[in-house]
Amino acid sequence: MDFKKSLLDALQGEDDLGVVVRSHIVVELYLNSLIELSMISIKHFKKIKLDYHDTVKLAVALGLNQRFEQPLNSLGTLRNDFAHNLRSEISKQDVNNLYKSLSQDDKKTLQESLNKTRNKLPEDNIPPFKDLEPKDKYIANVIEICAALETICRSTPNNVSKNDAGNRAYS
Repeated sequence: MDFKKSLLDALQGEDDLGVVVRSHIVVELYLNSLIELSMISIKHFKKIKLDYHDTVKLAVALGLNQRFEQPLNSLGTLRNDFAHNLRSEISKQDVNNLYKSLSQDDKKTLQESLNKTRNKLPEDNIPPFKDLEPKDKYIANVIEICAALETICRSTPNNVSKNDAGNRAYS
């Protein structure tokens, strides 16, 4: 369930299209993992064909905090826009919309994390969030979202053992 390496690989892509599409895949992996932790029969879940926005709805219905619904949907909308239109760059408006969709707590965490990084790496001259390029702002947003999803996945107990999962029946 640790998708950090995949996320880092996705975010290091040179083109914005690749960064958006590949990072979206990692976010979706986190969502599916979170949903599967709530499932009794994962194999039956995998047979259900949900689009991304339905996956977000299902995750929220199963207990994902509603504060994630808007940023996750914003990511999905941005990914669809890149995938279905001839776009090659993340715009200021794209990242502003994504940032606005974060909860106040998530914005605060993002800012604090960036400031800690800036303080630990002064030689890299990392600008404040407001002065970052759109792609770098996008990356900061996605890291914040994925870090939160990773934490949730790690703290979500799976109450059904793998051996018992297919044998449970309710009358």
